[in-house]
Amino acid sequence: MEIIFIYLFVIGCCLGSFINVVIYRLPLNKSIVYPNSSCPKCNAKIKWFDNLPIISWFLLNGKCRSCKTKIAFSYPIIEFFTGLLVFLNLYAQPAIYSQQPTYITIFLGSIFSVTLFTLALLDFKYYWLPQPLTLGGLILGITSSLLIDLSNDFYQFSYSIYALIASFLGFIFFNLLSHFGRKIFNKPVLGGGDAKLAAMMGSWLGINGLFISIWLTFASAGIFVILGLVLKKIKRNQKIPLGVFLAFSGLLVWYFGNQVFLKIIFFQI
Repeated sequence: MEIIFIYLFVIGCCLGSFINVVIYRLPLNKSIVYPNSSCPKCNAKIKWFDNLPIISWFLLNGKCRSCKTKIAFSYPIIEFFTGLLVFLNLYAQPAIYSQQPTYITIFLGSIFSVTLFTLALLDFKYYWLPQPLTLGGLILGITSSLLIDLSNDFYQFSYSIYALIASFLGFIFFNLLSHFGRKIFNKPVLGGGDAKLAAMMGSWLGINGLFISIWLTFASAGIFVILGLVLKKIKRNQKIPLGVFLAFSGLLVWYFGNQVFLKIIFFQI
């Protein structure tokens, strides 16, 4: 079991290294696969032994080997938390896939958690939820449910239908919220990417999981804003990256399942 823990964590850290590439290059409209990584200051190519997740940062003392420019501490932090997210899929209890073997939960959860984490980082840094990631995550979510349906003896396509309906509801809900918010406040209140992210999350979490995530999103975002205003860390009318709260809520629902949060919502705890 310890070997499995280590294996999942290491795989996650490697995926975290790739996330670092994505959040650096995607906003610059650069390819995320070519060319190989290099120092943004001196353009020196980064050797494989200087590109080991977490380890290389400490071996290099957080500096480029060639020009000694500081490498942000966020790089190993992102790699560590991605490793943790992938590892935690060993214990995940997603309601929509509760009847599936553990290895399927781990595989699908790794895709879902890494995608959500990447989107959360991009929204936090740039207030941007890129369509290639939300659309790609949506396609992967629906494809996953379709493959599970096809693996069953009776082709009823229950997973696929459930995922499609949840995606549609998530997209419509946020679009309606955006529409009425604009009418009431005479300005945009939600970004266009939020509806697409909700659609993506619906394909992975199902209808119940999606709306629990939405409830958690607005509850956590509301608490964050209130505390920020009270502590004077947030200004009135300041823009908030709602995608961060959506992604975090989706991860919680994936890992802990629906029942825990339903009990909280209906005051059964």
